[in-house]
Amino acid sequence: MRAFRTALLLALMLLALTAGAAAQTASPNPLPEPYSADEFPDWAVSLRRWEIISLGAFPIVLFYTKFVFDFTRYAGSGFNAYYAPWPFKNEYTYKPTNGEQAVMFLTAAGLSAAFGILDAVLLASDGGS
Repeated sequence: MRAFRTALLLALMLLALTAGAAAQTASPNPLPEPYSADEFPDWAVSLRRWEIISLGAFPIVLFYTKFVFDFTRYAGSGFNAYYAPWPFKNEYTYKPTNGEQAVMFLTAAGLSAAFGILDAVLLASDGGS
């Protein structure tokens, strides 16, 4: 029984080694062709650029949006330490509600989309060069 298991294991290992070699074929270049300039319509390229600019700007815009909201709340409260903005916060300072955080998030999303639109307008006015 032990000899049978050893022979079966060796046969399976040999099969696994030879099966991969037979499946491979030689090709001159394994890399796919790069995209050509006319492969996608202009509107799709512009939309993709807007998406990249907007999503790339979002984390930075969110950081500054939260800072402006915090500082506005701090200044509006007469510079009360309970409402201190981000660098001076601790576990006893004000925590924004879920609604306030949603407003901050949506404001940042709108500003990020505006950055993407501004880029598209500037690119269109420049002639796309």
